Amino acid sequence: MKKNSVGIDVGGTYTKIGLVSPSGALIGSLQIPTEPSKGPAHFTRRVASIVKAWDFGSVGLGLAGGVDAKTGSLLFVPNLKGWTGFSFKNAFSKSLGVPVVVNNDANAAVWGGYVVALKKKPRATVVGLTLGTGVGGGLVIDGRLHQGASGSAGEIGHLTLELDGPLCHCGRRGCLEAYAGTYGILRSAKALMRRVPSPLTPKAVAEAALAGDRGALKVWDQVGTRLGQGLASVILVLNPDAVLLLGGVARAGRLVLDPIRRVFAAQPFREPFKTVVLSAPAERDWGVVGAARLSREKRG
Repeated sequence: MKKNSVGIDVGGTYTKIGLVSPSGALIGSLQIPTEPSKGPAHFTRRVASIVKAWDFGSVGLGLAGGVDAKTGSLLFVPNLKGWTGFSFKNAFSKSLGVPVVVNNDANAAVWGGYVVALKKKPRATVVGLTLGTGVGGGLVIDGRLHQGASGSAGEIGHLTLELDGPLCHCGRRGCLEAYAGTYGILRSAKALMRRVPSPLTPKAVAEAALAGDRGALKVWDQVGTRLGQGLASVILVLNPDAVLLLGGVARAGRLVLDPIRRVFAAQPFREPFKTVVLSAPAERDWGVVGAARLSREKRG
């Protein structure tokens, strides 16, 4: 049996493709434009032509949106118009002749972090967040990826923190994502920083904070506090072993971790917060790694 697997992390603008070893090491990777306007069939043919020369035994896809894991198709998606209903599982299986697993991109990334960064602790319960343009979530319960009755479990980014809060990209107000997603961070930076970096990115705001900019420090304090509030509610429900923070925004490190820890320390129900481990492992294209690992585990 071929040991390596291909992981594909599909975004609205770019797609990352990687060859992943059984241990979760990224052997090689590349990034291509997704070109959603050309349709899912064209996308599938293009990706298949890239990976067909590689040595692998399965393929995993992480798609940004609601996914029917059984059929391998998108149920709904904001950034890939016209792609709903297309079975990526069938298309890739026919063109590449290997088992294919399709899941939500956040689920894939959190599974990758659980398996590789946390060493797949047996029977663990893990809450994961992917912090980027949006705030995605994934749940591992009793050592298994939990997807819920309709496959949409783990949408932690859309927990409501304030009923009259800022507008979220989902159309609701006051979601965690509206505060901690990239667009929320940049909105806060414009309001709180006297000298707004150009170009304005979360990385630039983090660099300004590390250099002592008071406004930037306030931005990250707000972001971390809101993340802590959202996560605290989930921790009270699930009492997890660990919380994983993945994605570009997690690279802010202590700027975002310290206020989360302060929120946890202030909780009156102490027990679940005493035992939970907060982790932000180094970035390694977790969506690619997790999608590949899901496909490998599915084939046995």
